[in-house]
Amino acid sequence: MLTRVPRELLEKAVSLHGHLGPFLVIGLKMGLKAWNTVGRPVACEVTAPGEKPYLCCVDGLKTVLDGSISVKNGESLSAWFRSASGSQLVLRVRASIVEKYAVKYAGTPWEGCEQDAFEVADASDEELFEPELLKRL
Repeated sequence: MLTRVPRELLEKAVSLHGHLGPFLVIGLKMGLKAWNTVGRPVACEVTAPGEKPYLCCVDGLKTVLDGSISVKNGESLSAWFRSASGSQLVLRVRASIVEKYAVKYAGTPWEGCEQDAFEVADASDEELFEPELLKRL
């Protein structure tokens, strides 16, 4: 499945964040996938290493979600979502994706980050995320 990021939403995220990059788009896709899977999330907790570029996904999530987003420090990149009905979803970004774009980020000019962002936008959910954990109440 491919979660598409509408152009208007991408532009809104770039305006909020300041530039286009792969982790921003990962956050957008996580938020959109959660919305499409469990309905409008009212709570979200992100686990990420506490530094750039990993935390850039939070701005992508903020662009999609109206509910509160909390962040906790961790080694992997994942997000837990809860809808008003109580349905929950956990999305974990594949370690290979996190590593690939974190390494590229370190030595890439801004133009390269934009190219990487479009690569992430074109990637399927299965390429980006481990199989999701879904709990319906």
